[in-house]
Amino acid sequence: MAVHEHMTLLEDLKRAAWSRTSPVGVHTNAWEFRKDCLGNLVRYADFGNRKSPFGWELDCIEPRSLGGSLNPDNLQALHWRATAARSDSVPAGLVASPASPRLAA
Repeated sequence: MAVHEHMTLLEDLKRAAWSRTSPVGVHTNAWEFRKDCLGNLVRYADFGNRKSPFGWELDCIEPRSLGGSLNPDNLQALHWRATAARSDSVPAGLVASPASPRLAA
């Protein structure tokens, strides 16, 4: 896969996961700052930045080791500290699913 195709695919996956985050305050259409499914404040521009207090990463809702895929429907934007702390031993339901009312925008 060419670098350009890879970057386009990554951007599409980021946008799909970001669209399931929650608005902050009254700014329901703002995309710069949002809340992940655990209520952590994240900023779109800080994707992959573990030095930022607002950094976030793509996270599989159903872990790949348990049969989850990299399909956009199985991805969520999650604060990097939550991603780092998460493991396959986290009980199901601790991390909200895309159908969760908390994630509805």
